[in-house]
Amino acid sequence: MNAFGKILQSSIPTLVSDFVISSYGGGTNSTALLIECVKRGIRIDMILFADTGGEKPHTYLYLEYFSKWLVSKGYPAIRVVKAPIKSLEQDCLDRKALPSVAYGFKTCSQRFKVQPQDKLLNNSFIVTARLVKLIGFDADEPQRANKTYDDKYTRMYPLIDWNMGRDECIQSIENEGLALPGKSACYFCPNSKISEIKWLEQVHPDLLQKALAMEAQADLTEIKGLGRNFSWKSIYQQQDAFMNHFVPDTPCDCYEGEVA
Repeated sequence: MNAFGKILQSSIPTLVSDFVISSYGGGTNSTALLIECVKRGIRIDMILFADTGGEKPHTYLYLEYFSKWLVSKGYPAIRVVKAPIKSLEQDCLDRKALPSVAYGFKTCSQRFKVQPQDKLLNNSFIVTARLVKLIGFDADEPQRANKTYDDKYTRMYPLIDWNMGRDECIQSIENEGLALPGKSACYFCPNSKISEIKWLEQVHPDLLQKALAMEAQADLTEIKGLGRNFSWKSIYQQQDAFMNHFVPDTPCDCYEGEVA
């Protein structure tokens, strides 16, 4: 029996006695995770979304849409947390740099997603029990799971334990009659594919211009641009007849509840 099943079936279930948090990333996996918790009757005490300040507009719209659905099912509304001083975009502009992932690091996830959530939980008077954090990595990406079940933040990966891969997550959302959320990632994310850059150019040209401005002012002695080995400027208005202009519904690999 997997760890999640053992906890559910134990004589003093962790999910009853402890404080259960779901880190909502705004994408398909974390949406399906919450839908399945509702369907399976798994209690959640708090749902957190860490806002870097640079999500695409459709993510902010879906956040409100899905939060209302959760409330209609008797679950907590999604609570938005942010870094206290500035957004990730402003931090990059102030430092004349790009998001850390462009340089091969993931400190932007740590500073602007993990730390705001941890700060809220560490300072919250309502959290008195051990914390159980549900994270939406799916069964197609088990290598991302840090399976520790006995530390301060007991991390659990229900989608992996339920053997739900990407297709099953999509099906879960569709079966509930909800719209798919699309990909959740900063509009200036260095992990963006060329098709996503071209999509941004077509659908949100103002955001692409802001990303290009960030790239233009950054110190690029180590890399060529937001694409690491290529600049977004070089892609801007590039004509490509076979390019798909859509946002792929796949994880950005920056974050889905914790640092990967």
